[in-house]
Amino acid sequence: MADDTESTMQSNAINAPVSQHHALLGFVRQARYVVACIVVGFFFIFLAGKVIASPNMDGTRALAAGPAVSLVAELAMIGGLVAAVAIGTLLTWPDAPHAGLFIASVGLIFLACHWGPITLLLALHHTDLTRAYRIVALQNIFWVFYILIGEAVSRGIYELIGSRNWPLYLGLPWPVNAAANHSIPATAGYPSFSNVLINGFAYRPIGSRIGQNLLAFASTMIVAAIFLFLLLKSQQPGQAIFACSVAFAAGAFVSSLLAPEADAWVIWITPPIIAAIGGFLAPHFAQPYPAHTGLFLMRTLPIYYSSAGLAGAIFGYYAAVRLHFRRVVETLQSHAVTG
Repeated sequence: MADDTESTMQSNAINAPVSQHHALLGFVRQARYVVACIVVGFFFIFLAGKVIASPNMDGTRALAAGPAVSLVAELAMIGGLVAAVAIGTLLTWPDAPHAGLFIASVGLIFLACHWGPITLLLALHHTDLTRAYRIVALQNIFWVFYILIGEAVSRGIYELIGSRNWPLYLGLPWPVNAAANHSIPATAGYPSFSNVLINGFAYRPIGSRIGQNLLAFASTMIVAAIFLFLLLKSQQPGQAIFACSVAFAAGAFVSSLLAPEADAWVIWITPPIIAAIGGFLAPHFAQPYPAHTGLFLMRTLPIYYSSAGLAGAIFGYYAAVRLHFRRVVETLQSHAVTG
């Protein structure tokens, strides 16, 4: 009995530093994300202050046109996006390929909060709300291109410095039976769709791919709209951030499970598209009281959709990737045992 107790104490003494070491690494890994988000957030505030004039109502008047207020502002915001994705990728390297885009989207929330809620914009344009809604809706054209450029930059950075073992940093065993199953790549590819982790870049019929993309797009839109209806109850920035992030996280998670072959960018663009739909539908809903929209989709500005919404979508997408991957791992293990 004494010998067993002594051996257990010795084993704990040996393993304790290792456990503490891994705990410290986990803390540092998470702290990097916090630091990166803060750095990128203040970077966006500084950049917007230089390129988007906002003398009135803390940016709300300029935000009616958004970055599209001028070509200089558009190019500067896109250049800022490239820099933000690069900064986020470097500070979180070698994590998942979309870590930089996630950091950039969270950093953009800082700018959204700095500009304020949609309430001031509705109060300013109370005499012609239809025009104000239309301007806000058209602003989402810029945000769609903004997100697509962010996805392209993420892919380019991944090709240059991306780690091909990034599933390991998501807590996933990698590779999975690569020696026994040659269809599974020894290194992880860029996650254009979630089952790239399992099947590689095998050719698929174009019809199937289009169908998967349409299913992912529709399911993300429907699920996100339901959650927005349930959660987006006021026009306050905090409410908008919470509702958009949760709604599109849920939408991306569900769509990635229903359509695992869909391209990620199809899910990324759903936040500004829902915001645009809200802008065109809002004139048909009467205001419950001044400076408050009658349609729940228009209770926040497009920048909240393209920041918190995109961040939530990336989070939900990678949650589905992990679930899908672990399910395949369990299937392979059960086949190995029964075989």
